[in-house]
Amino acid sequence: MDAKIRTFIALDITPKSRPLAYALGQKLATSGALIKWEPEEKFHITLKFLGEIPNSEIYDICCLTQQTVADFSPFIFRLCGVSAFPSIQKPRSVWLGVKEGKEEITALARAVDAAMQTRGFPRELKPYTPHLTLGRLQRFTSAVNQLSQMISQYDTYDAGKTFAQHITIYASHLARTGSRYTVLATAPLTKKS
Repeated sequence: MDAKIRTFIALDITPKSRPLAYALGQKLATSGALIKWEPEEKFHITLKFLGEIPNSEIYDICCLTQQTVADFSPFIFRLCGVSAFPSIQKPRSVWLGVKEGKEEITALARAVDAAMQTRGFPRELKPYTPHLTLGRLQRFTSAVNQLSQMISQYDTYDAGKTFAQHITIYASHLARTGSRYTVLATAPLTKKS
């Protein structure tokens, strides 16, 4: 039987932005809300979550991703502004948004989504919002109101720029202590501007 690998496609974050994004999560943690905050080594911007993929299909997925993004030029994006899904008043996922480079990331996500449809993956139905997940709410408590207020206070928080030169195809390994990621492949953005 073919083993399956939990797989997603993402943009990495520059090492300079990681501690700035992490520091924001730590500030928001003072709200007392029960949030599972992500460690900075796991920060990324998801372009497409693929789910459990048979090991025998990983190579083809990586090749298709590389072919798809080769038509894109490297670009700069800026992590800026904190918000939450589904809303700031009812935060289930707290995230850092993208200001500069939002259009480029959205175009990449759409291209990857369209390419993956050719392999039988479902099309994303929700509008794409480029973001870096800082943490996920574990349980609603009265501290969520404080968290919502703090999110509003940091709506212009700037975690700096990243020069995107490639995207990464990751395996996500689930464990009781949380998930860990390993790189399956990278896909360079090689089009000359």
